[in-house]
Amino acid sequence: MAVPVRLAVRTYTDGVAVVMPAYHEQDNLTATVTDFLRTLEQAGLPHAVVVVDDGSSDRTGAVLDALAAANPGRVVAVHHEVNQGYGAAVRSGIAAALEQTELRWVLLTDSDGQFRSDDLVEFLEVRRRERADAVVGYREQRADPWRRRLNAWIWTWLCRIVLRVPSRDVDCAFKLIDRRLLEGVRLTGEAAAISPELLAKLTAREARLVEHPVRHHPRLHGEQTGAKLSVIARSLASLASIYGQMVWAPDKQSWVRRLLRPKDPLLTLVTVAAVLLSVGGYLYFRHQGVVLAYKDANSHLLIARRVLESPTAGAAQLGGVWLPLPHLLALPLVWSDALYQNGLAGAVVSMIAFVFTVRYLYLLGASLARSRFAGIATAMLFAVNANVLYLQSTAMTESLLFACIVATIYYLHEWCRFGRYKDLIATSLAIFLATLTRYEGWVLCLAALAVVTYTELRRHRSYIRTEASFIFFGFIAFAGIAGWCVWNFVIFRNPLYWKFGEYADSSLWVKSGEKAVGDLGVATRTYWLAAEHNIGLATLVLGALGVVAYVARYRLRSEAVAVYPLLFFGVFFIYALYAGERPLHVKEISGELYNVRFGLIMLLPASIFAGYLIGLVPSVVRRPELVRAAKGVAAAGVLATALAVPGVVTLDEAVEFRGSQWESANAAASGWLREHHDGGLTLMMSYENESVTFDSKIPTQRIVYEGSYQMWEPALRDPAAHRIEWIYMRGLPGSEDLVFKQLHGTPQLTRSYDLVYSAGDRMIYHRKEQ
Repeated sequence: MAVPVRLAVRTYTDGVAVVMPAYHEQDNLTATVTDFLRTLEQAGLPHAVVVVDDGSSDRTGAVLDALAAANPGRVVAVHHEVNQGYGAAVRSGIAAALEQTELRWVLLTDSDGQFRSDDLVEFLEVRRRERADAVVGYREQRADPWRRRLNAWIWTWLCRIVLRVPSRDVDCAFKLIDRRLLEGVRLTGEAAAISPELLAKLTAREARLVEHPVRHHPRLHGEQTGAKLSVIARSLASLASIYGQMVWAPDKQSWVRRLLRPKDPLLTLVTVAAVLLSVGGYLYFRHQGVVLAYKDANSHLLIARRVLESPTAGAAQLGGVWLPLPHLLALPLVWSDALYQNGLAGAVVSMIAFVFTVRYLYLLGASLARSRFAGIATAMLFAVNANVLYLQSTAMTESLLFACIVATIYYLHEWCRFGRYKDLIATSLAIFLATLTRYEGWVLCLAALAVVTYTELRRHRSYIRTEASFIFFGFIAFAGIAGWCVWNFVIFRNPLYWKFGEYADSSLWVKSGEKAVGDLGVATRTYWLAAEHNIGLATLVLGALGVVAYVARYRLRSEAVAVYPLLFFGVFFIYALYAGERPLHVKEISGELYNVRFGLIMLLPASIFAGYLIGLVPSVVRRPELVRAAKGVAAAGVLATALAVPGVVTLDEAVEFRGSQWESANAAASGWLREHHDGGLTLMMSYENESVTFDSKIPTQRIVYEGSYQMWEPALRDPAAHRIEWIYMRGLPGSEDLVFKQLHGTPQLTRSYDLVYSAGDRMIYHRKEQ
């Protein structure tokens, strides 16, 4: 913890020592020094101007000596025999001001004339009014070229991140500082790093720093040296060195010590184990060549890539059906061709989410049962599940949703227990992210709102207090839902496009004759089988027993209800199957696998309640000498239960689909395009052709598809007139794409294009040579 600064009792003269380094400033120095001398004299303040000639090879040293001779006692000349850099000059100037004057205030500025003495008078008034230990200037209007302003902006944000400097303009050379602060500070920074180092060390001592704007004037003579590559390199190297000092200082950067010596070593071990499992899982499935087996994984990567590269690149490429967060998170990596093509750009998001899920499961399990052993059991049941490990290795969205759900339930549970509003804010933020990931997050949002309302009514029995918490929570939690509806209105002129749009209607994937539609028994059995295939019967049974034990102990006590929303997901999916909103097929009922991964979400409540049940073992075993043995047996049982999964059904579904006749035809067309496509502009519908679009490796900026704003429809009407070189279409009876419906057999196609590929109702046309 930082220790507040204790200033010495010694009394100093209430005046100002102006410190300014000078390097090759022969044409600016006289005017700058004279300006400060005149203003300080008119203000009636004791003063001195300390100038450090940093080994200048021009006449700067001679000009400085003439000024010192003309103003004895008022100008202090300090000379470096050789150039030592800006940082060394500032240190020498501060040392001279402290040693050769008794003045209370030190102004650090430059000698290039870009700052004027008029602002000093204003700074002195601000210091008095605010009772500040230092007044730090910032330039509202920089009189510098745009490149220098850009460099300064980057440098400021870098310093704020690395050193936690609160200043908005870290290298502004106009700072009024109480000398008693400077007497206790050791500065080592070189070049531009000296200023953020000073601010960081003053901030760490809890000095009162006040920021105030200062006017910045154009340089009239000489050249600036701060933008030289050598100076930038020295600044960055020095910043790294300062960071090291701050890290290892006894009262600084406590987060590093917490990282090295965590409060909960088991949480650290769980995190490390999760990282190893995540990486190992990805490498295994990558070796198997199945990380992109799901066509939806292709689609998610395509969406993210099109935001950056497409004929109409931009945020509108996010569309209005699939929620945007997974695609936004993939943007930092999807620009790379290698990471995009191998799927890692999307898998990284899933892998990071997996690690966070495991961490929060440990924390939640430990909190529910008041046992770290229960936390480990909860995390283990989830982390070693083969279906989880596969989905976290792909560009699918389930892993991110799981992380948001578990974070939501953890913070909601903490709020229900302790009533801390920071936990309620964290809950609403986690739900906000969930509602922008998958639509199951919207169900979670409603369920969490019910928990918040119920808890406040039980806790305070006050409708006013409940209303306040309702608004406090809902403002952030529902912002994602509201924002998505607004987005759909702006892009598609329909706030419910995500539900009723041409690519969103459930009839597109729920075919006639679905056995679960309208039959609650079939819908329930279908979802149970999907959950069993994903999770394993042993884990489901153990979780169900945990629910019974938890409900028997806590019932509807307000501090315990936060975990109940997890059980709603099963009800939600059963209803979705019954109402025909979502299809889900299992072998036992439909003879095939489809969307079977929907059952995996029930692993969250199963793991949590099973972990709670296992956490009761020490309290059941009365004899202390048997507790350790009982824990060992329970741990082995947990591992065996977690591994007792019938298979990787999520992968089986994807592989089964890839082996279908549909995908075999797509794969053949993709292979032909990879070999023959010459980079020309291509007309191709994306919907249901995702695997062709992705596997053909045609650059996304060369594909005009249904999301190409103001290009798609004109190209469909007359492709040749819109520079289309290649046309791909699917003519499978009953599943024809729009390109086939619009162009097949038309004069626009036959007149200008040759059929160059035809197989399995997939056709490719190439423009005739003119």
